Amino acid sequence: MKFYFTINILLLSFLQVNAQSATDTLSRKETDSLISNYCRVLNQTYFDKALSKEITAVLEKKLKAGEFYGVSRITNRLSLLLRNITRDKHFYIGINKPSDTTHSVQTGEPEVENKNGGFSEAKIIDKNIGYIKWNEFIADEESFQKIIAALQFLKGCRYLIFDISECPGGDGRIGGFVDSHLFEDNDYQNLLRKKCTDETEWHQSEVPYNYSNGPKFYNTPVFVMVSKHTGSAAEYFALTIKETKRGIVLGDTTAGAGNPVTMVTFRNYFAYIPICQIVTEDGKSIEGKGVIPDVLLKTDNWLKETIDYIKNYR
Repeated sequence: MKFYFTINILLLSFLQVNAQSATDTLSRKETDSLISNYCRVLNQTYFDKALSKEITAVLEKKLKAGEFYGVSRITNRLSLLLRNITRDKHFYIGINKPSDTTHSVQTGEPEVENKNGGFSEAKIIDKNIGYIKWNEFIADEESFQKIIAALQFLKGCRYLIFDISECPGGDGRIGGFVDSHLFEDNDYQNLLRKKCTDETEWHQSEVPYNYSNGPKFYNTPVFVMVSKHTGSAAEYFALTIKETKRGIVLGDTTAGAGNPVTMVTFRNYFAYIPICQIVTEDGKSIEGKGVIPDVLLKTDNWLKETIDYIKNYR
C-alpha cells in the first residue's frame, strides 16, 4: 500500500463523474463481490473507523434492498454516494484497465513531459510585483531548485504573488519548503495537525524545512490567488497564509479536498480512500468546505484585479 501526502487526480475524477467508467452492468454475484470487497478495504484503510462502519452498514442495507443491482456505471454511483456521506471529495472507486497485450515498435526516445518542477512562470510586473505561477506541488530536488531560482529572480520585489488558481495539489512538502522562505519564525508549522489511520494522537502536519540557501521574503507582503480548481496541498498552502495572516488570499473558494489519501486495489477495481484527517489548531477542517478567500475576485482578468488590489494595498 502506498501512502501519498496529497493526490492530483482531483481534477480528473473527483469533481466530476469519470466518463471512462464501465457502462456495462454487473451481475448480482459481481455486485455482491464489489460491495463486500470494498467494505473490507474501507474498514482496513479509512482513518475514521466509526464512520467506516456506518458506511458499511449503509452499503449493505442498500445492497440488500437491491439498489445496486442492474445499475450501469456502478463505480460512479458508489463514488458519489461515498462523497455525499462523508463530504470528502477524495473518495473514488474505479475499474482497473486490463493489461495491453498488443505489441508495438517504438522509434526514437519516448517523449517526457517537462513539468518544470511544478512552476510554469516567474515574472516581474510593474517593476516591483513578483509573480509566480504554480501549477503542481512536486517535492523533489528539481522543484526545490526551481523555486529557489524563481525567488532569486524576484528578490527585491516589493510584493509577491503566488498564483495557484489552477493547481490541483500534489506533494505537500514543497509547500513547507516555500513557507520556509516566507516566515521568519517557525510558529506557522504548528497551525495544521494531522491524525492518520490507527493513530491515536494528533501530530504536526507540515514537514518542516528550517534551512534553505534561497532568498528570504520575511517582510514582503504575500498575495495568493486561488479558485475552485485549487485543491489538496495547494489549499493548505493558502490556508496557512490566511490563518497566520502572513498574506492575503484572493479569488474564489477552493475545492475543499484536503484529506490525504492512498490507493488500494481489490479484484479488478481500485479505490482512493482517505488515510489522514488534517485540521487547524482550533479543529477547523477544509474538507467539503474549502478555503474562503479574503478577497473575492469578480472580473474576467484575475491577475489584473489582483494587481489593482495590491496597488491600493496599505
